[in-house]
Amino acid sequence: MIEETFTHLKSIDGFGDLSLEDIRIEPLQTLAHSEVYRVRLHSLSTSVILKKSGAADVAGLAGRERQFYRHVAPLLPPGLVPGCLLIVDGDRTGSLVMEDLSGSHRPASSPAPTRAECRCFVEALATLHGLTGRGSASQSKWTDIAAGLPAGTIQQRLGFFQLVLEPFISAIHGQVDREVERFLAGLHDLEHRIAQAGDQADVIVHGDAHFANALFSPEPRACLIDWGMPMVAFGEIDLAHALALNLPPNLRREWEQEMTDVYLGRMAACGSPIGEAAFLERYRLGVLYSLVSPVIWWCSGVPEPQWRSALANSLDAARGLGLLT
Repeated sequence: MIEETFTHLKSIDGFGDLSLEDIRIEPLQTLAHSEVYRVRLHSLSTSVILKKSGAADVAGLAGRERQFYRHVAPLLPPGLVPGCLLIVDGDRTGSLVMEDLSGSHRPASSPAPTRAECRCFVEALATLHGLTGRGSASQSKWTDIAAGLPAGTIQQRLGFFQLVLEPFISAIHGQVDREVERFLAGLHDLEHRIAQAGDQADVIVHGDAHFANALFSPEPRACLIDWGMPMVAFGEIDLAHALALNLPPNLRREWEQEMTDVYLGRMAACGSPIGEAAFLERYRLGVLYSLVSPVIWWCSGVPEPQWRSALANSLDAARGLGLLT
């Protein structure tokens, strides 16, 4: 692996004087679709991050992430996503070489983000959405942006959700109120309802907008990471994923209006203002869509505490919006 990494790095501008002895590879994290390493380059007194996908996922989430960095990231402002130095596509594996932000950024607080982190995260999402919407200054680049993303990701998830929804409701029968069972059963047409939202509000969305998928700088500012699920959809899906699915209900209730205002304000500043009525309609759909994740996680064998917590979060958000009485 050292020799392969050395060959890749030598092809990057400014790294041509590297020697094999300069490189030290440190394992950082094993993800579902890739392995993450820090590569220390001693002669240059610097380091980079290497994300290497396995053979089983060369065209899956890791492949989508490489497509994102190839087609979308170059059109975004510096700092919104990590800088990508090299994209390597192989027959059996693929790799990304990215800047190492560990010296200037930190992960979100655990187990829940701080209020400031939440604001930064929402601002980053709104910046992404505002700059890639059809009504924004980047409208002329829309075709190029959309062409680089996988088609039908949201439809695929909704199709699978509809297949497993009835077994999921059967599995939790007696463990939740009948009111909740009826509400979940009513989501069988969610794909149609989301399709009716129309495509004029479509933007580039992260697709997995939880707070662990950001790094925070001291300013503070959020840098969005882990781009394995980018989609073309309405931006409120990302916002609901963050607030409804990934915030504890007490924090969501306290912060939701503030974060909504932050989102709308940033969208307007990016040249993509949203009317409050249209925003609320799509945000409500985004909260409904957030329920897709715990159902799919249940079917995929995710530990029960994780999907149950997410389900409770989204159901509480639905109640708060009057979707579940």
